[in-house]
Amino acid sequence: MIEIEKIAGPLRELLAEQEIIARCELLLRTYQIVRSAHLCEEEREDLVAQVGKRIAPGIFAGIVGKEPIFFDLPALDTYTQMNGRIFHFLHTKKYSKQDFSNASSRFLRSIPELRAMLLQCMTDRLEEFMKDAGYALTTKGERSMTFSAEKRNAQAFVLPSVRSLKIDDIQTADGVDCIILVPSSESLEPFVQFFQESGRSAEERDLQIWIMNLEKGTIDPFVGYTSDLDIYNQFDNPRLAEMVRNNWKRGGC
Repeated sequence: MIEIEKIAGPLRELLAEQEIIARCELLLRTYQIVRSAHLCEEEREDLVAQVGKRIAPGIFAGIVGKEPIFFDLPALDTYTQMNGRIFHFLHTKKYSKQDFSNASSRFLRSIPELRAMLLQCMTDRLEEFMKDAGYALTTKGERSMTFSAEKRNAQAFVLPSVRSLKIDDIQTADGVDCIILVPSSESLEPFVQFFQESGRSAEERDLQIWIMNLEKGTIDPFVGYTSDLDIYNQFDNPRLAEMVRNNWKRGGC
């Protein structure tokens, strides 16, 4: 494989600067680096052959696994948890408590920047997802988009967390599918809480809440159902919403 320096170089700089790095930050910065590389078709095909269709998740998986795809890129195969977040680092180096504290503080300072990256990743992926389902983008705002297909229209909202989803704030229009995309998290707890408190109300309002798994680059239903087979076929696990409803309801929801 010919090394693509416009991706490998920034990744080396990032990991040289941050030897201890939050898992979610590494993932988002990998997405950003791939996006900023503006790959040509030949470069894209080369990377797809190495890491799969979802390039950023594939590169990320190699870094936190044991086989980074680029030469001299460290494999961050060791991790710890700090303040509910997973941080990766090299097992071959010795780090002090102060090193870990500094890494945690640096991450907290980066949250506003990382939130903007997250929304960009999700917006890009949703636009691609809807295009593959036969929809054209008609309008695009900072956190919302509208799409149209033959005989169907959809309005989509992109939110940084399921915790920030307040269904009473979502305005819907007759004859327009309402889609809300939220990212997966390192814990199921916020999704269980939302389902228990607002799942039924969301279904009654015909809202479709989808989850993007950034580590896989996939989108799946969480609450609500689509009647569009073209969208259904784009989901990685199209029965996820049904499984959540059946299993979590039995758990006391």
